Amino acid sequence: MRGKGAGLRTHVLIGMGSALFMIVSKYGFADVLSLDHVGLDPSRIAAQVVTGVGFIGAGNILVRNQNIVGLTTAADIWVTAAIGMVIGSGMYELGIYGSVMTLLVLEVFHQLTFRLMNKNYHLQLTLLNGNTVSMLDWFKQQKIKTDLVSLQENEDHEVVAIDIQLHATTSIEDLLRLLKGMAGVKGVSIS
Repeated sequence: MRGKGAGLRTHVLIGMGSALFMIVSKYGFADVLSLDHVGLDPSRIAAQVVTGVGFIGAGNILVRNQNIVGLTTAADIWVTAAIGMVIGSGMYELGIYGSVMTLLVLEVFHQLTFRLMNKNYHLQLTLLNGNTVSMLDWFKQQKIKTDLVSLQENEDHEVVAIDIQLHATTSIEDLLRLLKGMAGVKGVSIS
């Protein structure tokens, strides 16, 4: 629900639709179930909601550059449908607990993963004059978060101190090698 995959409106619609299907499943056939010659299984509608939601969820799972994306969105859609079904069946308290737990898991685990999966480094770059802005733009293009700490301008070069945040899968050694080979970079050190 962070602006990727299925958004808030999609989640609301899935939850509301699941609740409506559950209400129909539970109450929609009460008038004909009492008849002797009618044999209906109202739980079939609820079972088909699970199948339909599985189809929607599967459509959100993609493989991009050997990475699986959309799995959390698919799981979130699945839980949203379950919460809708719980509320539709009249178990409001359980639906509220499920909603709160889902939001906690999504937010707390996102923050925890972000903190554990990223590493912070302090870099000092010696650049030819006029290269600081383009270097910061390069970091931005690489999706590396930077904080400019200081900038000292000398006659022929600039000394830029920045804090960077790298994903755990990105090697600092590879980054340093790449930076040292770039035009306009006279030196790189890490502390």
